[in-house]
Amino acid sequence: MTKPKIAVVVGNGLSISFGYFSKLIDQWNTQKPLSWDIKCPQRDDLLIDNLPNFKHLTQVFADLPDFDIFLKLQDEAACKSLGLNIRNCQIEARHYLTIAFSNYTTEQMKYFSKDWPWFKWLLLHRENITCAFSLNYDLLLERCFDEMKILYNSMQMNGHNYGIPLVKPHGSVDFEITGIKATVSYPLNGCIDMNHTEIYRLNKENLLYPRTQPLCIIPNENNKYKYFQWVTDANNAFEQELKSCTHCIFIGISYFECDRPEIDTIVNNLPEGTEIIIANPTPPQEFLNTLIGRPVLLWESNDGPVNSKGDLITLKNLATGALLRKCFCKSGKSYQYCCAV
Repeated sequence: MTKPKIAVVVGNGLSISFGYFSKLIDQWNTQKPLSWDIKCPQRDDLLIDNLPNFKHLTQVFADLPDFDIFLKLQDEAACKSLGLNIRNCQIEARHYLTIAFSNYTTEQMKYFSKDWPWFKWLLLHRENITCAFSLNYDLLLERCFDEMKILYNSMQMNGHNYGIPLVKPHGSVDFEITGIKATVSYPLNGCIDMNHTEIYRLNKENLLYPRTQPLCIIPNENNKYKYFQWVTDANNAFEQELKSCTHCIFIGISYFECDRPEIDTIVNNLPEGTEIIIANPTPPQEFLNTLIGRPVLLWESNDGPVNSKGDLITLKNLATGALLRKCFCKSGKSYQYCCAV
């Protein structure tokens, strides 16, 4: 009996889904992190007030959406015209995002619920998930895996070195560098960035402190960590698993231009017959265009991985655990999601 082998790829849409389910979206909209009132670690003043370069940039472009403001951090001419050093701006932005999403992660954990449809779906397919890839800084996917006892490895030096590969190529709120000893405080008393060292994973109770070097690719920034060892090693393990995957589910992926090389590499490492699921109420047309000729399923419910009746959409026979029968029309899709519809 052949069972499904599923790769899970998540973007900001997974956090947005949880935000709507938990009602956190009202105060913690991950598309608007600059609207959050983030306090300095162990102080009561606002963090943004202690990051003068980044604050000035956000004030000048206050009328723009947050992700467009982050895009300005890739425009050296725009920063120079404001008298700002682009590198200092980027370092301050990394510190802001890391502390901001550490606070957000703490709130997520308070409101986490096993009734969330995506948790239920992951739990149902627990034994079928062979690898994962997350573009998010938060620990929502990790919390799901922890709850369902899925072991995972992101190549951190204090890890157990086994479990499914979990790639976090854009960084994570629980990553910290090794080999550099420095006391960091706000306003920043030094500039530490882009040091290629091994990483270790922080305990969840230690997230709210200034990082020696925040590991956080800024939204709309090309991945500068692409060739760092902890990324390449995790990617290599992940890509090896992709070669035998029967399904790959992309949850809430926006397919921003800066992320496309990484997403396209995932697709290119999948067998031609792998069923690709796009779980997104508004699937990016540019992404769909790259998948022409492949078996693709669209899950567009705002409620997550559910059908019109509210039932979980499954990728296996629930009685036997086996793969669903392929459609006779040779689309490559499962029959019940193709001609049976």
